[in-house]
Amino acid sequence: MNQLQPVEDQADWSGQQLEAEDRWRHQLSDAEVHGLVQMARDIAPQLNNSADALQKLSLDAFDPGPLSISQLYNELKNGCGVVLLRGLPADQLSPLELAIIYWGIGRHLGDAMPNNPDGDLIGHVTDLGKTQADANSRGYQTREAMDYHCDQADIVGLLCVRTARSGGVSRVASSVTMYNTLLRDYPDYAQALAEPLCWSKHGEHAADEAPYYESPVFNFLQGRLCTSFGPKHIIKGHDLPQTPPLSELVRSAIDTAESITHQQRLEMTLEPGDMQFLNNYVTLHTRSAYEDHEDPAQKRLLWRLWLMNDDLRSRTGYSMQWQQGVQLGQQRARIVI
Repeated sequence: MNQLQPVEDQADWSGQQLEAEDRWRHQLSDAEVHGLVQMARDIAPQLNNSADALQKLSLDAFDPGPLSISQLYNELKNGCGVVLLRGLPADQLSPLELAIIYWGIGRHLGDAMPNNPDGDLIGHVTDLGKTQADANSRGYQTREAMDYHCDQADIVGLLCVRTARSGGVSRVASSVTMYNTLLRDYPDYAQALAEPLCWSKHGEHAADEAPYYESPVFNFLQGRLCTSFGPKHIIKGHDLPQTPPLSELVRSAIDTAESITHQQRLEMTLEPGDMQFLNNYVTLHTRSAYEDHEDPAQKRLLWRLWLMNDDLRSRTGYSMQWQQGVQLGQQRARIVI
């Protein structure tokens, strides 16, 4: 058993520290907005009003103008692991134009993968009337508060299309800080989370595949900490008949890790047009519970991108499991807005 050591990383931060900094926040300038809108309006006529046609366009088709996406990517890779873009006038854009801008920025950050069983490359995070108590449901399909977790990709993007009536506050935290705090104060818990655990696939697997896979929470790959965290994935994974029950040590370690993360969180309220991108190996995210509008056309809606980029950090067993995205059978990847 290797002796765990503290980690020095630019992605080691508290919410209080990051709130006082601007490196992760990017307010779009008028010139940057103009460039992105121009890109959308140049591309839109080529799509015949179909967002799915975006898949046919090469990366070169998406010219973001003066916006430096390489600078954003550097913050994700070598900085705090969090980027927030603000200032896009969503109310002046059609849904298709908004999707073009989001997809174009995302394509410059990585390759999009299906992020649900329907093959959606732009997933819809909205309340479908489900509950996380259902073993096969996912938190993004509910309006319930979620646990702190990372998504099954290298980078996760969220674009706010519509806000809830109340609640739904975005919460982000450093998994590097979670690890260092746990190691300092609860070393046995840190060690327990550095061992392989069973993760549920939430029913998102083919008939001939096992309903779970294995991965530690804390992974040291090529000399860097790469974290995978999803308490409900782990708890449901160890509830399966094919897996051993979750030990009390691991259960306590997960609870303590979540408590540490919540204390160190950064909160932000996403407004229409806001884009949030996270490095899944150094950050965790969740959102508070929310109350929604009664009119379905006004209900809270975020668009989600799962992006893979070989240059970011070494992939964990968790992300390796999903590196082709969520795929069932012959379901075709699609873009629906």
